[in-house]
Amino acid sequence: MSSVLRRRSIKPSRSAKSVNVSPRRRVTDPTLPARAERILRHEIAFISHRGFARADLDRATREFLELNPQGAGRTRQAPADVPAYFAELYATPLLTFEEEQALFRLMNLFKARANALRADLNREAPSASLVAQIEELLALGGRARERIIRANLRLVVSIARRFANELCSFDELVSDGNVALLNAVEKFDFSRGFRFSTYATHAIQRDFFRIIRKRRTEQTRCTLGISEMLTNTPEAEDTTAVEADHLKQVQQVRSLMESQLSDREQVVVALRFGLQPGSEPATLQVVADTLQVSKERVRQIELRAIEKMQTFAQQSGLEVAT
Repeated sequence: MSSVLRRRSIKPSRSAKSVNVSPRRRVTDPTLPARAERILRHEIAFISHRGFARADLDRATREFLELNPQGAGRTRQAPADVPAYFAELYATPLLTFEEEQALFRLMNLFKARANALRADLNREAPSASLVAQIEELLALGGRARERIIRANLRLVVSIARRFANELCSFDELVSDGNVALLNAVEKFDFSRGFRFSTYATHAIQRDFFRIIRKRRTEQTRCTLGISEMLTNTPEAEDTTAVEADHLKQVQQVRSLMESQLSDREQVVVALRFGLQPGSEPATLQVVADTLQVSKERVRQIELRAIEKMQTFAQQSGLEVAT
């Protein structure tokens, strides 16, 4: 009996064990608050659809990962006048209507679900699993978006080739057109049954028209500013008719014509604004006949000359009416 008690007395108790064991510390991700804040700070834009509420997210994810757009092999060689660094865009196949619909549906579904989860995210105590799930959905949506954009980049190049002129270069239009394409992807409603290329073409062309119209307005202001100075130029000896500062400005305009313009540009400006003694401003056709060039060529020379004078006037502090 005593031996039994003695053996039991040396057996450590349950309470003694609990005292000697240290509690496990919870490991937290130090980047979690910043990740949650980044999600909460940016709105998630998407085109809603009535089928998203009952969509199986796991099935949609598998569908996206297994989706490999082939575009029915619709690739072609880049046109000869397209720069080499754009040629590789033509190696990416265009999307079929079914592939396009699937990518837009999945992109917006992933973003819609991410936005719904975002509403449950606590800024003060964010859930690591919730943040990770939102980030995964946004990443899937971004990948779908990239596929759509990559398949439509050559559409921008094709439209830019038609719009490029002396006011807007090809490279500049491609850059602006890519921005218009990105915006079109975000705003396109796939459920209406239209092809995205039709929608994007209108959006890109509308942007190009706006850019070219703006450039023409700026060019017109530039032309009017310099032309006003040229057409109102008094004779140097008529100092009583103008103030001293205006006469100085006039002399500057005449001197910059000689210093900044080529011989042909000086001739075009002089003829167009009637700067020769006893002459009247000439029409584009008259100047074209005189120089044996086309009217369009005369217009281009005139615009380039006036732009050079305008730039010089601005850099030198010469006040030019606009």
